[in-house]
Amino acid sequence: MGVAERRERERARRKSQILGAARTLLFSKGLNGATIGQIAKLAEVSVATIYSYYKNRAEIIADLSEEGFGLIVFAIEEAISSGGPPDEKLQRAAMAYLAFSTDHKEYFSVLNHFLTTPKTVLEPALRKRTHRQAEKILQAVEAVVEEGVNAGIFRTDHPRRFALMFWGSLNGIIHLKKFKGTLLSKNDYTALYRHTVSCMIRSLQ
Repeated sequence: MGVAERRERERARRKSQILGAARTLLFSKGLNGATIGQIAKLAEVSVATIYSYYKNRAEIIADLSEEGFGLIVFAIEEAISSGGPPDEKLQRAAMAYLAFSTDHKEYFSVLNHFLTTPKTVLEPALRKRTHRQAEKILQAVEAVVEEGVNAGIFRTDHPRRFALMFWGSLNGIIHLKKFKGTLLSKNDYTALYRHTVSCMIRSLQ
C-alpha cells in the first residue's frame, strides 16, 4: 500500500469516526446537543480536525440525513425488487417504510424534522442534497404506479401525484402512533396502517 492510499484510508476512517460521534449525539441529545465541540469531544479529535473535513455543523447533519435516506431508499427498492404485481409491490414498499420507522426510529424522527423544517438547520444547497435523496423514494413509488398503468392494472393520469399522496398518507399514519394510548386506544395501529395502504392502492384500481 502506497503513502497516498494510506492517507486516503486514514481520512476515510477519521471521517467515519466524526460521523459516528455526530450520529450518537444527534440521536441521544438532539440537534442542540450535536455541536461541533461535543462531536469533537466524543470522536476524540480536535475541533480543528473536524473543520478540516467539514465547513460547518450543517454539512455533518446533511451527511447524516443522506445516510438515513439511503437506508430508506434501499429498504423500499429491495421490497419492490422482490417481484410480483404492482399492487403487491406497493404493499411491500409501504410495510418496508413502516419497518424503517420502527427499526430506525431515531433516523425517522430526524429525517422528518429536516423535511418539515429544513431551513432551521440547512442552507439551500444542503437542503437540495437531502431533497434529492427524498426524491428517490417518490421515484420508486412512481415507477411502480407507472408499471401498473402500463399493465392495465392501475388507472391514473398522475403517477407522481399519487406517489406524493401515498408517501404523505403513510407518514401521517405513522405519526398517529403517538396516540396509541388515547385516540387509537380502540384501534390496532398496524391494522390501521395496512387499511390505509389498501385504500390508497384500491383508489388506483
